[in-house]
Amino acid sequence: MNHNGIDHRRQEVQQTVKNACDQLNQEGVDARNYVEQLAWLFFLKAFDEAETRREEEAAFDDKQYARRLSGPYAWSSWAKDIDHPDQMLEFVDGKLWIKLTSPDPEKGMGEDLLAQRFRRIFDNVRNYCRRGASFARVVQQVDKLHFSDDTDVHVLSEIYEDLLKRVAADSAGYAGEFYTQRHIIRAMVEVVKPRMGDRVYDPCFGTAGFLGEAADYIRRNGQFSNRQVDTLQKHTFYGMEIKPLTYLLGTMNMILHGIEGANLELTNTLEVHRQNVGEKEKYNVILSNPPYGGKMAHQMQTNFRVHSGATECLFVQHIMANLAKGGRAGVVIPEGVLFRGGPDQKVRKELLEQFNVHTILSLPAGCFLPYTGVKTNVIFFDRLKDDCGTRSVWYYELTNDGFELKQTRKPINGEQISDFLSKWQNRIESDNSWIVPIEAIMERGYDLSAKNPNRKDDYEHRPPLELVQSIKAKEERIVELLGELEIILEKDVL
Repeated sequence: MNHNGIDHRRQEVQQTVKNACDQLNQEGVDARNYVEQLAWLFFLKAFDEAETRREEEAAFDDKQYARRLSGPYAWSSWAKDIDHPDQMLEFVDGKLWIKLTSPDPEKGMGEDLLAQRFRRIFDNVRNYCRRGASFARVVQQVDKLHFSDDTDVHVLSEIYEDLLKRVAADSAGYAGEFYTQRHIIRAMVEVVKPRMGDRVYDPCFGTAGFLGEAADYIRRNGQFSNRQVDTLQKHTFYGMEIKPLTYLLGTMNMILHGIEGANLELTNTLEVHRQNVGEKEKYNVILSNPPYGGKMAHQMQTNFRVHSGATECLFVQHIMANLAKGGRAGVVIPEGVLFRGGPDQKVRKELLEQFNVHTILSLPAGCFLPYTGVKTNVIFFDRLKDDCGTRSVWYYELTNDGFELKQTRKPINGEQISDFLSKWQNRIESDNSWIVPIEAIMERGYDLSAKNPNRKDDYEHRPPLELVQSIKAKEERIVELLGELEIILEKDVL
C-alpha cells in the first residue's frame, strides 16, 4: 500500500472506531468502559481472522483445520446478522458467553490452554450494550477492521492508546504505566536477540508489546520442530501485570501473536519479589519498561536488598535478581535512576559490579509523549557466565527517533534508530556515540547519565523542551523527597 493509501486507511480506521465509540456513548456506556467493550469485540474479530488464515493454510497443505469457534459461534456467522439485532444481542449474551466461559467441556471451548485463556478473559469483561440495535451498529463498525492488515493493527494500537489515555485518570495501581512505542520495542529486541530455548520475561508486561515482538523475532529467525513449537507456546514467555484490564489486553495480544500458552500472571510484581531466586527459575531475556513515579509502601520494601520508595529503583533490583547466567536485559528507565544518589546509587554500583552494562541508549525528552515528557534511557546489560562486571559502557545519544517530540508525535525524517542498530555491536564511536571506561564512571560516583563529549553541554544548546523536562524531573524528585520526609515525620509523631 502506498503512503497515500496508508493515510486513507488510517483515516478510515480512526473513523470506524470513532463511530463505534459514538454509538457506545449514545447507549450511555461510560468512556472508561469503551476500552473493555471494544477490546473483546476486537479480539473475537481478530481471532476469527486468525482461524480463517489457519484454515486456508491447512487447505493449501491438503489438511483439515478444526475451528475453535465454529458454526454459529464464529464471528463471521453471528456478527453478520445485523438485520436481526435483538436476536444477535440475545445470542451473544446467552449462548456465546456460555461457550466462552463455561468450564464444562460439553458447553464451553474445552480444557486446553487456549480455552482457559478465553475463560479468564471473558470472565473479566462484560457486554455494556443493552439494546440490540445499538450493539449491532458497534459490531458492524468493528467488522470493517482487518487485523491481518499491518496498517489496521498499527492504527488500532495507536487508537487503543488514545482510549487508554482517556481512562488513565480512572485506572488504579501505579502512576507512570504507559504504552511503549513499537519502534523502541523493536530496537530493544534487536539488541537483546531472544532465541528458541530462552525464557523471556517482562515483570510489568502491560499490553504485551515486548513479549509479542520477541515472539515475532524468534519466529522470523528460525525453522522449528514440533517439539520446539510446543516449547515456544508453553515455556518461553513469562510476565506479570498489576492492572486487570491491561492484563486482559496483554493476554489477548499474545493469543493474536499466535502464542496461546504464555505464562502471564495478574499480580503485583513488587509484592511477590524474592531476592534469592533459584538459577533454574531465572530468565535468559528480560525486556521491560517498568512504571516510574510510583510510590511503594515502606513495609513492602523489606523484600529488597536496597530499600527505596521509588518503583523504578525496585524494578531494576527485581530484574537483576531474575536474570540468569548468560542472560541479556534491555530496560527503559527514567534519567534520575542514572545519576541520583542514595538507593539509586547503591543499585547502580551493584549493577556495574555484578553485570556487564554494555550499552546505554539515551532517548530524547519527549520520546514517550503524550504520556510523559521525562527524559529516559534504555540500559542494556548481560549477566556474564563468569559473573564479571562492567569494564566500559558504550553510549549512543539519540536525538531523533523518527517522530516529532511533541504531543502529536507525527512522523519526521532523519530517524537515528537504524544508525544506533548498525553501530552498537562493534561499539563504533561517532558524533553521537562514545565509550566510557568503568574507572571514569566510578570516579563520578557511579553516575551513568549520558554526557556526550562531542557536544558542548551548555544551556544555550539544549532544546527548550529538554530544559523544561529537566526542571520538571527535578521538581518531581523534590516532591518525592518531601513525601518521604512527611512519612518519616508522621512516624515520629506516632
